[in-house]
Amino acid sequence: MKKRIWNKVVSIFTAILLVVGLVPNTTITALAAETNIVYVGGVALTGSSGSITYATTNENGEVITEGATADNYNIKWDGSTLTLHNATIKESVSMDTSTLIAGAAIGVLNQSGDANLTITLEGDNTIDDVSQGIYVLAHSSTTGTANLTITGNGSLTTSGFQNGIRIQSNNGDATLSIQNAAVEATVTDWGDGIMIQSGESSNASLSVDGGSLTTDGNGNSRAGIRFHFGFGVYGSGTPSLNVSDS
Repeated sequence: MKKRIWNKVVSIFTAILLVVGLVPNTTITALAAETNIVYVGGVALTGSSGSITYATTNENGEVITEGATADNYNIKWDGSTLTLHNATIKESVSMDTSTLIAGAAIGVLNQSGDANLTITLEGDNTIDDVSQGIYVLAHSSTTGTANLTITGNGSLTTSGFQNGIRIQSNNGDATLSIQNAAVEATVTDWGDGIMIQSGESSNASLSVDGGSLTTDGNGNSRAGIRFHFGFGVYGSGTPSLNVSDS
């Protein structure tokens, strides 16, 4: 009887050690994987240069990976560049997937470093009926920049209830760069067309080079373009807006 009880104690103790030892490693692995995951229409796309992921969109704005190929796609993801090819997106990240970027039609999240996304536009692309059109978030409280580059010869119209485009770093710089592409970012409810939020005493910058940008805000004290620093109302930092060949 004593031996049986002792065996149960050893089993429980071993299980506790496994949980304590494995949970941190599992968490680290999950965080590291976030750097090559992009959420599009509520679907997590994982890709790399050697394993490109394709998806299509239907008339309801849903993202579908089944049946998509290099010859039949509206969305292509290679781990760093997201290509939109006549895509229509009307679905978003759910609360069950991530509370941090929930409501975003296109979302990138990194909780331990930089959050970077490049979007290449082909043809005419639309984001609508979501809380936030595009959301790039570097959520670490100690490090990490947030950067979004939109390029290509196509166009993008992104409309959100809160933000058309949001780039946020909790502790570092935040940057939006538009190159050659035509971008329109608007709000349908209450918020800023474009929100660029950096950490306290950091830099928030927007540049348009050879492309075009149309944006507006909605509601009292809301703006087409808002630079925000830190989490308070009176944070300090350096805003930058550069327009060339546009």
